[in-house]
Amino acid sequence: MPLIVRPQLQLLMLTLTACFLAGCTSQSPTSRQALVGSYVYKSQDPEGKASDHEWDRLTLQGDGKYDLVQGGPTKAKSEKTGSWTFTGGDPAQVMLDHDGYPAVVKGGEVRLMIDYDTGIWYAKNK
Repeated sequence: MPLIVRPQLQLLMLTLTACFLAGCTSQSPTSRQALVGSYVYKSQDPEGKASDHEWDRLTLQGDGKYDLVQGGPTKAKSEKTGSWTFTGGDPAQVMLDHDGYPAVVKGGEVRLMIDYDTGIWYAKNK
């Protein structure tokens, strides 16, 4: 009997591990429509201090236009508008005029990655 239980236990552990890893990975958005919406600036910086990006907001509109507001208490507020495009792939790419942002879906939010090394991105809840 122990010989039969052991392979079943191994199969169960393998299945649970695969499910866990699938939930922890990021995916690319599959459509342009999934990217439309309002984004806010996010940072992995653990300090809750005021930053130059406190007012940063990005809005991607369904008609291909965008509105980017940037600034904070220590940086003058500015607004930039233009056209955006979506290029599928792995990762997918969002282009704001000539600035490109890799697009990933992770943890229930769409992220337009600004810098992987410092952990900053624009985020939109799905």
